[in-house]
Amino acid sequence: MEKETIWSVILKNHFPNSYLEIDLDAISKNLEAIKQRVPNKKVLAVVKCNAYSHGVVNVAKHIQEQVDWFAVANVDEAIELRRASITKPVLVFGVPTYETAAAYQTHNLTATVSHLTHFSILMDGTDYHLNFDTGMGRLGFSPEQVKEVRQQAVLNQRLTCSGIYSHYATADDPGSELVQKQADRFSDLIKQFEEIPLKHISNTGAATNYNTDHYDMIRTGLGLLGYNPGQTRHKWLKPALTWKSKVAQVRPVKRGDTVSYGATWRCPEDGYLATIPVGYGDGIPRSLSNKLQVSINGKLYSQVGNVTMDYIMVYLKGDKISTDADVTLLGGEALNAADWSELAGTNVHEILTNLKGRFEREYLNF
Repeated sequence: MEKETIWSVILKNHFPNSYLEIDLDAISKNLEAIKQRVPNKKVLAVVKCNAYSHGVVNVAKHIQEQVDWFAVANVDEAIELRRASITKPVLVFGVPTYETAAAYQTHNLTATVSHLTHFSILMDGTDYHLNFDTGMGRLGFSPEQVKEVRQQAVLNQRLTCSGIYSHYATADDPGSELVQKQADRFSDLIKQFEEIPLKHISNTGAATNYNTDHYDMIRTGLGLLGYNPGQTRHKWLKPALTWKSKVAQVRPVKRGDTVSYGATWRCPEDGYLATIPVGYGDGIPRSLSNKLQVSINGKLYSQVGNVTMDYIMVYLKGDKISTDADVTLLGGEALNAADWSELAGTNVHEILTNLKGRFEREYLNF
């Protein structure tokens, strides 16, 4: 970070209450660790939803030389990469429309064809990957459509098919029978498309938890950022994001006092209460109310009362901490996103992508 001067302070017009610290070196090391476990495969980095809130432009720039492809959810996200001078191929998972068709050509993007109408929507010369639904139930052709899809692909030589893929529904943790069923379905259907150069089905979970055929390329999003998508935790992955803030106020609290909306917490003993200027408006799930722990000066303290839009309250017991003390909310010496997801009854994806808005990002090893 640049050193502050009197003029930079006077002219400053952005005063966030918290910041995300992103360790880009950790992302690079996570990527290399995954590549070591699945060697000799191309790697597609999934950086949708602003790289799961890590900041897509800086993340993509940092790892561009380590990966072969990028993937995003929609055309807008892909254009953002191109405008940031990202030159690697970019696969758009979303559905092409007449409105977006020209953008694939203008920005040299690879479309996903998952319905027969997409062949006629895309403009001449557009690169695309076929998407088959082998068990996810979301987007993609059914395996029963193989012959019809092949026929349309052959008829539409004006387009370029450079890949074919599917998506596992239950690969987040080991031991799923559906993973093997999907693997078998994909293995059968790609026999009709042997000339397509790039075949891929494995996401982070499949690449790290299963020994199924990973074909030509693996896709990883959460893995880059230090997490396995399911309950299984891999110690060799290091979370890259730490969320930090400062104590806004410390006040005494007496036994029997209640805290926050709904009065869901009652103070057990006289002590102190710290108010932290972040809440569900910043990305702390309200479902974590009375479950969360944060680190203040290296010590874990319990969040108490309902999480509010702009603040959380933390019970310090008898510790009187100074206002402006450093607080680690997520990652680092506090709980990580996997811990949060277990406490909130959700997944790591939701925890990370909910981090939006009122903070700034600071990058380490940029």
